[in-house]
Amino acid sequence: MTNDTPRIYVACLASYNAGILHGNWIDLDGTEDLEERISEILEASPEEDAEEWAVHDYEFCGQLSEYPGTDTLNAIQEAYEKVEAEGIDWEIFCEFCAHRGHDIEAGQVEIFSEAYAGTADSLENWCIEFLEETGQLESIPENLRHYFDYAAFARDMEISDVFTIEHNSETLVFWNH
Repeated sequence: MTNDTPRIYVACLASYNAGILHGNWIDLDGTEDLEERISEILEASPEEDAEEWAVHDYEFCGQLSEYPGTDTLNAIQEAYEKVEAEGIDWEIFCEFCAHRGHDIEAGQVEIFSEAYAGTADSLENWCIEFLEETGQLESIPENLRHYFDYAAFARDMEISDVFTIEHNSETLVFWNH
């Protein structure tokens, strides 16, 4: 298990209501069947008729309800599997989803990939590379190009066209769609 592997702590509510902490961590990496693991936790409960459960803790960025339901947990698990398969950093993906105000789910992986515009040590340096690669400065005579205000251009890009995520001293740039 890597440090980025999303996991949840599932607690038995019958035990919790009886003043007993009974539960277990479940990795959401696709190696375990969620419904089966939750059933095992409830069956091992010291309380009879343990049927209800809740997520009392989780380890991944983003938000999660105490009562998320297995559909939500399966969606997170599926997203993690897709992120791993695509070679995307899970932490960055979670930050991307949080920035966009969306739940973590598999459908966001494609949106992430489409929105990703590149990485640089700052947004201003990304803008310089972007303008050079797209040829947008070619209409400006060479001797006047050093007067171009890249900082102002970067600020304007961030206002309407892109957003950034800072990660490990790098600036990851994403298109606003």
